[in-house]
Amino acid sequence: MTFLKDYKIETTKKFSELGLDQRLVEQLNKIGFESISEIQELTLAPILDGKDIFAQAETGSGKTGAFVIPMIEQIMRDNDSDEIYAKEAHYVILSPTRELAQQTHSIIEKIGYDLGVDSCCVIGGESIEKQKEKLDNGVHVVVATPGRLVDLVKQEAVFIDFCNSVVFDEADRLFDMGFKKDIEFLLGKVKDNRQLVMLSATSNQDVLGTAYKFGSMPEELRLNVDSLLVENIDHKLAMITREEKFPLLVNILRKEEDPYAIVFCNTQMQTHTVAEWLKMMDFKAMPISGKLAQGKRTQLIKDFREKKTTILVCTDVAARGLDIKNVQLVINYDLPQEAANYVHRIGRTGRAGEKGHAISFCAHEDCEYLDPITKLVEDEIEKIEITEADFAKDICRKPFIERKTLKVRPSKYADRDKKPRRQEIPAVDISSFKELIMKSGIEHTNSSAAKHIELSTHDLPSSKKTAMKSLNIEDNVLLGHDLVKKGSKRFIFFGARKNKYKFFVKPIYKRILLPFLIKTLKNAGLNLYIKISYRPDSLMVSFSGKDQDALLSNNGELLKFLDKVIRDYLASKIEIPSSLKIQVKSFIQRDNAGKGGRPGSRNGKPGGKPKSNFDEGKLRNLAKKMREKVISSKAPVKLKPLNAKERRIIHQYFQDDKEITSSSIGEGRFKNIELSFK
Repeated sequence: MTFLKDYKIETTKKFSELGLDQRLVEQLNKIGFESISEIQELTLAPILDGKDIFAQAETGSGKTGAFVIPMIEQIMRDNDSDEIYAKEAHYVILSPTRELAQQTHSIIEKIGYDLGVDSCCVIGGESIEKQKEKLDNGVHVVVATPGRLVDLVKQEAVFIDFCNSVVFDEADRLFDMGFKKDIEFLLGKVKDNRQLVMLSATSNQDVLGTAYKFGSMPEELRLNVDSLLVENIDHKLAMITREEKFPLLVNILRKEEDPYAIVFCNTQMQTHTVAEWLKMMDFKAMPISGKLAQGKRTQLIKDFREKKTTILVCTDVAARGLDIKNVQLVINYDLPQEAANYVHRIGRTGRAGEKGHAISFCAHEDCEYLDPITKLVEDEIEKIEITEADFAKDICRKPFIERKTLKVRPSKYADRDKKPRRQEIPAVDISSFKELIMKSGIEHTNSSAAKHIELSTHDLPSSKKTAMKSLNIEDNVLLGHDLVKKGSKRFIFFGARKNKYKFFVKPIYKRILLPFLIKTLKNAGLNLYIKISYRPDSLMVSFSGKDQDALLSNNGELLKFLDKVIRDYLASKIEIPSSLKIQVKSFIQRDNAGKGGRPGSRNGKPGGKPKSNFDEGKLRNLAKKMREKVISSKAPVKLKPLNAKERRIIHQYFQDDKEITSSSIGEGRFKNIELSFK
């Protein structure tokens, strides 16, 4: 094996300079291919020399042409002597998705049809009988998804025994999607001296392991992979809640002039829900997922290319290999569960040298996927500063999608939901609100005022009362004290010491702010619920309730004023750490009407905790047991499918383990965890 590391190629060569058949050069020029791309120049000679290769290059670099062009050149060279027999295929291209197979086939037809190259696309979801008819006379090239090709080989509808070359397009995805057994079956059918060409944007040891198993020692060609991402893609991260995803998405799309975008979701249900919701908001959006018939999926891609649909909402079925030009924006509505998919998703924009933009939404439930992504791209993703103004305020009712059909279920609110409910937000006189705060009797201490006092005393309880009065606090839990200096006893040999104490307000943010805000809002006549949550270096104050729309009037002026009031009040009580991030929001809560609860409650019980559907102790015991199994068997062990919360417990158990590592594998919400030696 020859390992060729980190090629840096800048080429302006024309196809006419490379010694290719003149008819092929003319055909390439005819369809707009004049200059060869870097990856195409890198792979052309090795493929034409019959070498096995594994080529890795960034998404959008022209990898399809890197194997199609030399393949057609080879066919033209051999055409006079290499006769095609019935049901025979000389070249096989394996694609992970039907859409990618169709796209690759269309490129082969554009280049090769007029040159006498016969090709056939065989994928699931389409008539197998029509595919058999096409294969009856034999073809030069079969472009296929592995499962359908295995079926045709087993039925002896096509023979690949004398196949000259096998191509793995998006090789890592082929193995990630579970096609390894099908691929090994097909490689077992072709001749031993066939050529093996593998291309991908990311590396995968399973791919190379399979190549070695079948006697291949491929040259590894890596082009410009210091970064897996195309340099002209500006990709950023928005840290938000799950409920904020759709309002943020709508606002982002509205800011784009004639938005042409792809929105990625992790599940079919989410994909169809988001697409239908966008349609209700008057966007030209459509969903595409594996649930749809292949003919429908093909038509949707065609409509998107022709811009009849301008927003495509999809699962990862559209993330690999699809070359759709001029996509301005990619939105990861959910962070991908497989880190490599992040590269391929955002690679749908910024193609062919164009500028691209990508924004990923990260809610709490997405966080477990963030670290593997940043580790893969070897860089922190820039975070966007989100304010209340970044969310659309006129979101219509979320559609209800039937799980089996993935169609919208009509509701009694159908007439109301035809158009977005654009509510008039009442104007609020900010100056009046300020006056009401002052009349409430709550005085704002200047932030430069003393945050502590020092007292020397024999009587600590009495001094505490004095300190509370001086610091203007009523909650004795908030009062803290430190001994500054130990004094002498009241009498020479006995009595309490007269010690010097420093008294201060403890930074218990909820106990400091909540009474103040309740009194403030009550005197201002605003009907709002207050939620205060604190995590290390992050304080969140959110308002919800009957009058929350008033907070957003006049461009959120009242909310901004409350933000300032909160900061000033805190600064008057404590020294605010410079690292503390304070967020003040109007939070749209789910309506629990009919459940006996107020906004923000669970099952009618304010602050109640949701029931856990797993036993953490049992999971840790399972992890311990499986660890022992890995050590005793000296082989990897795979656990049963687990949901995200359950997987997180297992990963946390092994995060500091010096011998065993854990990794999530599979697709969808429920994934397996594999334990193996580091």
